[in-house]
Amino acid sequence: MAWCVWPGGADGRRGAGESLPASRSGSVASEFALLVPLLSTFLIGIIEFGTLFYSYSAMQFAATAAARQFAVNVSSEADALAAARDILPGWARDDIAVSLVQSDAADPNRNVITVRMSVDAAAATPLAMITRAVPWTLRAESSVKQELPYVD
Repeated sequence: MAWCVWPGGADGRRGAGESLPASRSGSVASEFALLVPLLSTFLIGIIEFGTLFYSYSAMQFAATAAARQFAVNVSSEADALAAARDILPGWARDDIAVSLVQSDAADPNRNVITVRMSVDAAAATPLAMITRAVPWTLRAESSVKQELPYVD
């Protein structure tokens, strides 16, 4: 078989001391060049998803803490929201919208305090590479019934 491109014969076996053909010398570099963008995008996506998940978890914890702090009559609304902002990650602290709503502020027996937080996903991560492609919003909410003031 005269059309064989491998040295050593038609069966593809190489003899001792024969090297690979010169046409394969750059194949590893070209495969590496094709895979690096894919793998780096995958790695960046994993890191970005992790920071988004962390931001959402911190938002949920901060909303619960602020609602609880206000519901037990420990602090004012402004102090509870400031304490909630202190819990949030530094890269998203200034971009997160925080609101506290009371259902019936005049009657502590029926009052339910709700803290809502929302932020664009691109602002919730320090990377913001993949989340810019599709705009969406992270939202966290926590509701707590107001506790009655302690009377001695």
